[in-house]
Amino acid sequence: SKTQPRMKFPRFSIRDMVESQHRLVTEVLHLNRLRAVMGISMGGMQTFEWMARYPDFMDRAIPIVGSPRLMPFDVLLWQAEIHAIEADANWKNGDYTARPEAAMRTVSDISSLALTTPDWYGRQNAGKDMLAVLAAAEKAQLDQVDTNDHYRQLQAMLGHDIFRQFGGDPKRAAAAIKAKVTVIVATQDHMVNPGPAREFAGLLKASIVELNGDCGHLSTGCEAPKVAAAVAQALR
Repeated sequence: SKTQPRMKFPRFSIRDMVESQHRLVTEVLHLNRLRAVMGISMGGMQTFEWMARYPDFMDRAIPIVGSPRLMPFDVLLWQAEIHAIEADANWKNGDYTARPEAAMRTVSDISSLALTTPDWYGRQNAGKDMLAVLAAAEKAQLDQVDTNDHYRQLQAMLGHDIFRQFGGDPKRAAAAIKAKVTVIVATQDHMVNPGPAREFAGLLKASIVELNGDCGHLSTGCEAPKVAAAVAQALR
């Protein structure tokens, strides 16, 4: 934003993202109901928030490798990335003149550690020059990701908890949700822990689809036919 550049742009939450989407749908597109809300990863978090925030607005909800709240490992992962950014001398609370490249290289490495699994990563990179592999991933991070934007997204995820509005009670949250829900999780996901989504699916008596391969958070791509079939079934 030209009027609110860098860290002058206000801190926002997953709920704020959903609120902006709801305003787009109602005030711009003039819709009063949705057939379904669906999203992957942070979009899955938003889907859980949609279910809780606007329970009468949709027929179906399909959160995919998302979570209704954080687990301790999720906090560890994303707080580590924040610490890496803040530790870079060039960061200067977002008002940098020289980009915090060291921080973003470390963020890339942390993300790579959690994105898949050791077995998958080993197969994908067998026989390769690993320093070159890391350098390519780090360059992509630097080229594609703005540090301030990533920092704000990390803050949004760290504050995510749909149960907060129900006094921290998942059962109260489940009782308020009216959409038919299909929850899709990756059992070996280390980027977004599948535990809370699986447990909440039980409270909702929702359909649950488990991706059991070793692609971790990337399972939606590795097991795309299974995901597509689950989504098609959910939308019937």
